[in-house]
Amino acid sequence: MTETVTGPPPGTADGGRALRGWLAANRRENLVLRDEATGTYQVFGYAETQRMLKDAETFSSDFGRLVPANPVTVRTPEGERTVPNLLQGHLSVTDPPRHGKLRKLVSQALTPRAVQALEGKIEEITAGLLDAMAGRDEVEMVEAFFNPLPVTVIAELLGVPAADHAMFRGWADALVSAHHDTGAVDSARLQVPDAMNHLLLEMESYVLDHAAHRRRNPSDDVLSRLVAAEVEGERLGESEVFTITLMLLLAGHISTTLLLGNSLICLNDNPDALAALRADPGRVPAALEEVLRFSPPAPLAYRLTTRETTLGGVEIPADTMVASWVLSANHDERQFADPETFDVSRSPNPHLSFGHGIHFCIGAPLGRMEARIALSALLERCPEPRFAEAPVYYESPTIFGVKRLVLSKPVA
Repeated sequence: MTETVTGPPPGTADGGRALRGWLAANRRENLVLRDEATGTYQVFGYAETQRMLKDAETFSSDFGRLVPANPVTVRTPEGERTVPNLLQGHLSVTDPPRHGKLRKLVSQALTPRAVQALEGKIEEITAGLLDAMAGRDEVEMVEAFFNPLPVTVIAELLGVPAADHAMFRGWADALVSAHHDTGAVDSARLQVPDAMNHLLLEMESYVLDHAAHRRRNPSDDVLSRLVAAEVEGERLGESEVFTITLMLLLAGHISTTLLLGNSLICLNDNPDALAALRADPGRVPAALEEVLRFSPPAPLAYRLTTRETTLGGVEIPADTMVASWVLSANHDERQFADPETFDVSRSPNPHLSFGHGIHFCIGAPLGRMEARIALSALLERCPEPRFAEAPVYYESPTIFGVKRLVLSKPVA
């Protein structure tokens, strides 16, 4: 076995072709490798990734000890304020037993009934966005459709007034852009860029004011249920309410935005798949699962070892960052037959794009429903999407998808 990865991972400016090749080359040689440049271990195999995601005792999601413990304060017109700690109360970076309690609290708010109740609203938002494209010669789809749909849905879910939806959208865009050019395995990416501190304080003030209003005047929205949720006599603190709201906004926004863009890319690259969906729109859900496998919006998952362990035959020390390539796991020949073929009939399709184990994405049902409604409606009104120019992709391997995709006459 070799001991180091074959150079740094390529970016995804080419749509991921070079990255997929780099991952396949490493996967053929070793399933787990040490990266001498960063001191991290990178995981390329499906079984190894699945084990890492499932074994929360050995592979911790709590990265708090990797970032400075001292709180960051900034000067504002109201005086000095402490910047929110985004690692406090965030489900994806919390370990048991705290994780279990937080997940139960969030689950009381983000119930299946609450998600299902949004179906009609998602259809209405989708139709409105498509109507706004009607008759236009060219439409940049990320700005006009892929981005505003999930942000508006999250705002509706939280009970944010319609007048503030544009502000929410601006926050989501800023949060995504803050990290999309960072390296694939750089612990510094866990820290908040200085330029974001004032934005986070602005968001915190808004969310906590809104939460206080919902405590006094509860409604049928997720934020009302979030502030009222209780497990073993405990409710969420203010910092946790803010962090969880931020998690819903950021994760719920970017994952669906990228999934919709990746769906059009996959269908454009595979005309037979597009024809199959036109012939039978009922195959859209299965097609979306294949998009998630083939081009996962989040191609990497991070963990921190709590003790010395062995993964894929490789010894990994305690307190070591492990970066698992979900994109590589989803293309592992040991798990998927003909993995480089985009197959909308693939079944079963046990991809790891929503995670595995206790950290399986709590918003997966909402993301799947949004994408199903949006892609079905788009293909109904634009059965043969034509690209007006080459798509522009995010360049970092930590975000996989397009940031610009222009269609010609998408809606007549």
